Amino acid sequence: MGETLGWWGVPLAILGGAIRVGTPLLWVSLGETVTEKAGRINLGLEGTLLMGAMTAYAVAFSTSNPWLGVLAAAAVGIVFGLLHGALCSLARVNDTAMGIALMLAGSGLAFWLGKPLIQPSAPDLASIDLGGWSTLPAVEAALAINPLFVVGVLLAFAVYWAFGHTRVGLRLRVVGDSENAARACGLSPSGYRIAATAFAGGQVHALESG
Repeated sequence: MGETLGWWGVPLAILGGAIRVGTPLLWVSLGETVTEKAGRINLGLEGTLLMGAMTAYAVAFSTSNPWLGVLAAAAVGIVFGLLHGALCSLARVNDTAMGIALMLAGSGLAFWLGKPLIQPSAPDLASIDLGGWSTLPAVEAALAINPLFVVGVLLAFAVYWAFGHTRVGLRLRVVGDSENAARACGLSPSGYRIAATAFAGGQVHALESG
């Protein structure tokens, strides 16, 4: 194979970089899709992502188990999602303003609580090695896939299927499309929106820990 990658090294590097950078965007998009399907917008993801990442790093460092960090980050995301959903259910509370407030609060808490964790190194999730066929370090590094990318792709298909084929998914769409229609069907728009925001927050933060 030689010592250099050759012409095919460019598309390989682009593919590896796209997967690495696109994994967080995949999970964030899935989370916000569920939230917006319920008729709500959460602009506080940036701050809550930082809080989830800090929590995951702290738990992974203290337990030496990165998967516990994933669970801890998901729990933080659920808490922030519940908070956003519950507050936005109150009268005269704006989704956009509340999202910005949570973004600032989450960012501030993450930087303040995460100061002692600047130097220590926490363990990472074990990568799925798709470059084992090559002896070139660059190829192995480019094809070292985060397992959360694989889970995210599977979850994307699952969410797509759930929106059109499950009772919960169809009811969520009704809530997002028309509150009056949802109430006529005996559904609680506030309850479904809080649940959707909490679910979205949990999966977004789980990703950030990886």
